[in-house]
Amino acid sequence: MKLLSIDVGTSSVKIALMDGDCTILDSAKARYQIRTTNVDWVELDADAILAAIVEAIHKLPGARDAELVAFDNFSPSVMLMDENGDAVHSILTHLDRRSKRQTQEILSDFGKERFQAITGIQPFTGGASITSFLWLKANRPKEWAACRRIGHINTYVYKQLTGKWAIDPVNASQTGLYETITNAGWSKEICGAFSIPEGLLPEVLPAGTIAGGLTKRFAELTGLREGVPVALGTNDAASAQIGAGNGLAGDILNISGSSDMVSILTDKPIVHDKYYLRGFCLPGLWQIYVTTAGGFAVDWFRAQFYRDLSGRQFFDEEFEGAAKLCTEGRGGASGDSSADSDGGGRALSVGFTPYLAGDRQSLTPKQASFTGLTLDTTRRQMLAAVLLAMHEPMRDVMEICEASIKLRGKIKLTGGMLSPAFVDLKRRLFPAYEVEVIDDCPLIGNARLALKNL
Repeated sequence: MKLLSIDVGTSSVKIALMDGDCTILDSAKARYQIRTTNVDWVELDADAILAAIVEAIHKLPGARDAELVAFDNFSPSVMLMDENGDAVHSILTHLDRRSKRQTQEILSDFGKERFQAITGIQPFTGGASITSFLWLKANRPKEWAACRRIGHINTYVYKQLTGKWAIDPVNASQTGLYETITNAGWSKEICGAFSIPEGLLPEVLPAGTIAGGLTKRFAELTGLREGVPVALGTNDAASAQIGAGNGLAGDILNISGSSDMVSILTDKPIVHDKYYLRGFCLPGLWQIYVTTAGGFAVDWFRAQFYRDLSGRQFFDEEFEGAAKLCTEGRGGASGDSSADSDGGGRALSVGFTPYLAGDRQSLTPKQASFTGLTLDTTRRQMLAAVLLAMHEPMRDVMEICEASIKLRGKIKLTGGMLSPAFVDLKRRLFPAYEVEVIDDCPLIGNARLALKNL
């Protein structure tokens, strides 16, 4: 059997042709651009995602032999769709921060503890889709009136590929409209409190469910065969857990890409202000999830401070040097001063707060900043501070989890940031854990979920 796996990321679509053992035979990629306006409005055109999927498939001649299609998506990724499944407004990505007022309204009118006890999360913009849905309802009444379903990218892609409406429990748990703690379905209480018609919400089906086959229209666009079974996609972090072979409480996955994310599986749906509790695609398990700026922060720093170096020079020389500097006499991985040495005998007192892309877990808008700068500070020290701060949320949530979950002694690592220097940094920062690198986890996870349900 040949299977086509599609990974819909923040800035590109990656696809892979795989065999029945989930081995990648060939792969391709197509890129698109998110759009930032008004400082913190971060959108993506839905048509660009669909066009990128089609483009990537055409780059892969063997794709036409696929007998099964699977996919995953980044999320939250707020969408309004008409009766045909076409977008009536641009996607509001997880980086969008326009709905702060709606967060305040939910907290004051509904209450933090009450909301969190149902959904497992707090109603913070960028982390709970309800805030964006309410913003669109209030500020885009024409588009809201025209929509027939609301959801995430996986609802849109599944409708485009099969003509069927659906969402999986992981994406549903990120909306802030789902009873994540009990997995009992859409919350009538929350929908009623904020006048969101339940009829706008798609049916919740398990990730990997095959509810339809490829439509004639999409088959003609891509050259794939009409009627090929399509598995319902899930969130990329959940799919990556499956691709990494994780499926037990205490399993840890660290995804290092445009953001640096950690997902820890748990069989106890315990809420905490320091993390999001999300659904998972295996029964009896949830995800404890945190994220911070990753590749976005490194790319920004390189563009601002290392324009004189090529990409190879930056990653082979400066990045590696900064990664080593992070743990030479390391005192901590936060914005506080530490006692590191830069190899020349000077103390590394530089700190960094990692909020270049804001923060999805607070009401007050946060921004990034450096502290402890002096005339002796080098750009390598500043880069080291960025790398250390990126790992602070991961360190904190692992310490919290240790109180209620027996964490397994291995961190599985995947993502596009995995240079040898970065992997070495992970091993230095978490010496009590074995670090295992596994490539292409989301693509593999998609395939495993789909084959399980075929």
